[in-house]
Amino acid sequence: MLVIDRFLNRTRQQDEGGAVLVTVVVVMFVGFIIAATIAASVVFTIGANVDNKDRTQAFIAAESGRDAAVASIKSAITSTGLNCASVPMAANSTAGSAPIFSYTIRSSEATVRPTGWDASGVTTTCPSPTTKWVVIRSTGTGTNDAQTTIDAVYPWYHGPATTPSGTVAFFEGEFKATKSTYTGDLVIREGDYECNNGATGAIDGDLWVLRGGLTITDDCTVTGSVYTRDAIEIKNKKFTVGGDVISVAGQIKLNVNGVSIGGDVYAAGNIDTKNGKGKVDGSFRTHLAMVDHVPADWTRADGVTPVPVLTGEPTPVISPTLEQVFAATAWIELTASTTWSSAALPVDAPAPGTVCTTAQLQAVLSATGTRAVIDMTGCPAGGSGIKVAPGNVTVARDVVILVPSSEKMDLELTGTISRPTGTTLAAGPQLLIVHLDPNGSDGRPPACSSSALDKFSAGTTNSVRTLIYSACGIGSTMSLTMSGQLYMGSDGLHLNGGTFTCMPMSWAPTLPTISCGIKGTGGIFDPSNTVTRLDNLAYQSER
Repeated sequence: MLVIDRFLNRTRQQDEGGAVLVTVVVVMFVGFIIAATIAASVVFTIGANVDNKDRTQAFIAAESGRDAAVASIKSAITSTGLNCASVPMAANSTAGSAPIFSYTIRSSEATVRPTGWDASGVTTTCPSPTTKWVVIRSTGTGTNDAQTTIDAVYPWYHGPATTPSGTVAFFEGEFKATKSTYTGDLVIREGDYECNNGATGAIDGDLWVLRGGLTITDDCTVTGSVYTRDAIEIKNKKFTVGGDVISVAGQIKLNVNGVSIGGDVYAAGNIDTKNGKGKVDGSFRTHLAMVDHVPADWTRADGVTPVPVLTGEPTPVISPTLEQVFAATAWIELTASTTWSSAALPVDAPAPGTVCTTAQLQAVLSATGTRAVIDMTGCPAGGSGIKVAPGNVTVARDVVILVPSSEKMDLELTGTISRPTGTTLAAGPQLLIVHLDPNGSDGRPPACSSSALDKFSAGTTNSVRTLIYSACGIGSTMSLTMSGQLYMGSDGLHLNGGTFTCMPMSWAPTLPTISCGIKGTGGIFDPSNTVTRLDNLAYQSER
């Protein structure tokens, strides 16, 4: 019996040893699989990182090629345009080991931005005065031959070196000058214009109505010429123009006694002179016909010579065209992100919200030295908005006052604002008051309700060039005697009395010289004053 027990015990021990061995083998096999998996993952990750590094190198090389092409173009821009002989339209990086790049330059005269280097209208032509876009294709190659290709599109500009003033640049049919004198070319970008400056007022310059017509509700005097897209209708009031009166797409009605025009009357439509009488020191020119015209009622300035009548004329063409003026007078967006200084052009900038009161404003305005930027963000806002009231002050340096777009502006220039003794209006300090635009990406002023319009009151003793920028516009009818710039949103401004004189102003690097005229010396279309530039990147694709 004892022998049998020992045999059974020995058998059980042997069976248990075999089971343990199997378990050990299984565990080792699982461990091997896990180790192999980890090793494979590590190898894959290392390989992927190597590939990513190569692709990153290729992308950086492609961007380097793009930047080299941009630098090559910019370095060849001269005062007369681009020196194409100095611009290689294709080039490679300096010889050496990878990463490397190669690029080619193309251009397009299309109005619409091209989508890439091989888009329709993109050619191998060197950028010229008629070019609208420059397209750069740059290919970068990494150390393991990975490649990335970039198509980069840049706006190209060749045109007026000056940006037009607000009164030239942006009123959309809402500007009125009742019994007021406005000195400088006046451009209305959108809608009709109502002229009513009265017997004592005038527009001392040209009047441009780019996308509308002209009517008068009181005597209207323009010392320069009148250019409109649509109809010109004159009745019951005197109409005095020093130059031409031209409607490029509409008719002209001169149904009033007392017309005095120093140049031609030229219309794409009919010219209607029923019940009209006056002097035209040029000719009646129409693409269609004269209507109810009595030749005896119209003479040259001498009161004797008849006014020639030319029918069947070509439709009027003016230079610059209305659309060119429209494009050149685009809204300038000044927002919270606008930069007012640079390393080369520093400013004195008190902390936002620390210069709010009249005394605080006067302390900054009257101090001499570096230009100053006053940010009124955080200043208390009353029912009419943040009050900007410098009071009686001598402005000793160029100063910008910024009012945040989140609040309305209550501007009071009712005190005596003077410049230092011995300085002139044209060369003395400038005061720029800017109520910021809340949207810097739409190319337009904001749409504002009547309750959001700014408030503005002014005295008659301001001897400092002053720019007032209001993104919404001014909800006031006022007499204004001031020199400088008015830059208003589409709600504009209604002047009733006073004399506003437009004068050139600037603030580098933010605002170039802001002009007061369209044509001729100093105007935005002065042929002798042009600039060529490659603007910031507009579009880029990578593959």
